[in-house]
Amino acid sequence: MRKGFTLIELLVVITIIAILAGAALPYVQNYVAESRIAKAKSDLDEISRALVIYESREGDYNKKTVEDLTGRYLDRSPIDPWGVPYVVATESGIVYSLGPDRKDADSGDEYAFDNIEVSYVPPLALVSVKWVDKNKSGAVDTQNVQDELHLTFSRKLALVSTNDQELVSAANLGNLLARIWISRDPADLAASEPLSVVVDPAETNAKIVGASRTIVLPLSETPTPNATTGVKYFVAGQDKVGVKGGHDMIKDNAKPEQNACISDQLVVILAQ
Repeated sequence: MRKGFTLIELLVVITIIAILAGAALPYVQNYVAESRIAKAKSDLDEISRALVIYESREGDYNKKTVEDLTGRYLDRSPIDPWGVPYVVATESGIVYSLGPDRKDADSGDEYAFDNIEVSYVPPLALVSVKWVDKNKSGAVDTQNVQDELHLTFSRKLALVSTNDQELVSAANLGNLLARIWISRDPADLAASEPLSVVVDPAETNAKIVGASRTIVLPLSETPTPNATTGVKYFVAGQDKVGVKGGHDMIKDNAKPEQNACISDQLVVILAQ
């Protein structure tokens, strides 16, 4: 009666186990890698929600790390599955993990390919247009003090263009106003006109405020009335403003490449 295995039988079994383990190893490694990526995405979703809540309550988040979120907005300060802190890119509006190579794009563009990113800010778009009655006359005018239009965008604007000219400088303001259109004929929304027909073209009065999200444009003292309706400036609550399609100026600060503003979406002018 046999009481054990022969040496040859043991070697055969060990060989079979080794072959099976070798065949399964790539699948196991891939499973581990995918699990880490899934964990990073889950953490990033949680952080992005915390950032949205933070900015709705306290204004712009200005740290590169998530430390200011810990406590009130996050239960803990998470570390990514590769042992590196998550990074907040405030200019680009994203939070990201450095990925398996643990290196950022600062080390070279070739290291950014495996970064895992989640945006916590919506795409760049014109989200509100406010008429500010500076002279408190109750009418859209420039009596004594010029009324203003405040154009607010969803992201911080790139204040300097690719040719190193400021967005509202003398060289750029005219081009900017030609790319923002106003619709003053409710019967024909397609009949839009450049915003320059109602705002002051002098660059000394235009400015960008509100954490680089709002363009302030004083009204022109010599506006061009609408040819169809005869409206001198605009009717608050009715007329609309939008960014013209095909523009190449209104962009955010995303890196490595800026994103252009969403175009052809009209926003109603409201009184502040």
